[in-house]
Amino acid sequence: MKKLEIENNIGDFVVIDNIRDFMVLMDDLKNEGGDIEERYITALTEENTDLSAVSGSELIFENCVFTRAVFQKSYFKNCLFKNCDFSNCNFNSSTFHHCRFQNVKGVGTDFSESVFKNTEIKECLFRYAVFTSSLLDDCDIEESDMTEAYLDDCKIKKLVLADVNLIRANFYKTALKGLDLRTCQIDGLLLSAEAKELKGAVVELLQAAELAKILGIIIK
Repeated sequence: MKKLEIENNIGDFVVIDNIRDFMVLMDDLKNEGGDIEERYITALTEENTDLSAVSGSELIFENCVFTRAVFQKSYFKNCLFKNCDFSNCNFNSSTFHHCRFQNVKGVGTDFSESVFKNTEIKECLFRYAVFTSSLLDDCDIEESDMTEAYLDDCKIKKLVLADVNLIRANFYKTALKGLDLRTCQIDGLLLSAEAKELKGAVVELLQAAELAKILGIIIK
């Protein structure tokens, strides 16, 4: 995985490791506007908090736990999310540009109607996460668990999937043409009745036999 430039500059960042300081910063943004820049946000724990419309660049979130927090309509550019827990948080209608999620837990997290551009997701637990109606453009998802995730009605461009658990994932109305699924677990995918989403997808022989069951085909 290519190292983000911000990881080389972390020594220049302002460290925020106190939830009170973080909330003061959030309040200032809501009242005065502007962006957060060059912050190393670490070891914070918070839940059921409205943090909507965060706009930040050159940020690192590490070892943080935000449970059921609301980040709706937020914008993140050149950001790293590492060893964090965002389970059941709401990132609806947010944008992630040139970001990386590494070893992040996001069980049931809502990323619907969001934009992911030039973003990496690696070693993450995104079971039941919702990406409905999102754009995934030039993104890599590797070694991650997306069991029963909602990836329906998405637009995908240059998406790479490697060793991803997609068991019972929902791809309804998401065209998978050109997508290489050979290293992924794809048992029980949820598709339209005609499974037209699979047209042009790349699978291996054993996967093809599993997908044939969806179409009612019996291979002997």
